[in-house]
Amino acid sequence: MLIAAGFLAFNGYLNEFAVILVSFAASYIGHGTFFLIALYKREAFLGLIQRFVKVNLLKLEALMAKYGVAAIFISQWVYGFRLLSAAVLGLSRMGSMKYFTFMLLSCILWATICTYAGYFFGATLESLLGDIERYEKYIAAGLLIAGLLIWLIRDFRRKRANPFE
Repeated sequence: MLIAAGFLAFNGYLNEFAVILVSFAASYIGHGTFFLIALYKREAFLGLIQRFVKVNLLKLEALMAKYGVAAIFISQWVYGFRLLSAAVLGLSRMGSMKYFTFMLLSCILWATICTYAGYFFGATLESLLGDIERYEKYIAAGLLIAGLLIWLIRDFRRKRANPFE
């Protein structure tokens, strides 16, 4: 969706700086919330999450010790794991100041790169097709439909794998 928003920004429908700011803020707040819940409500969170996923805390803490800050940046790009990774980092008892500092940088980079990927996608299409204005509605609709289909397929698979969710 963020790439589609970048494409719409290229075509003048949205302001690219507003897209970056909103996506950064939503990502940062969402990740921070999951991190804090897992950090401060550890036992209740583990009880809930282990009903659906088996969590090996020793393995988790070993991974966080091995990758630490890099885990914050890497997890930002793994589709379907972004919010869960914030909780995983909270469970690993990573310090709040460290987490929020590096998550700030990670969210800014993620929002900027994804927005400008869509923006430059629009610029590339315009250079290839010429007057892109004739096609922009179809391209934007195609990107939105593709995003929706990916989300629906992912949701269907998840519900099929765990019908009680």
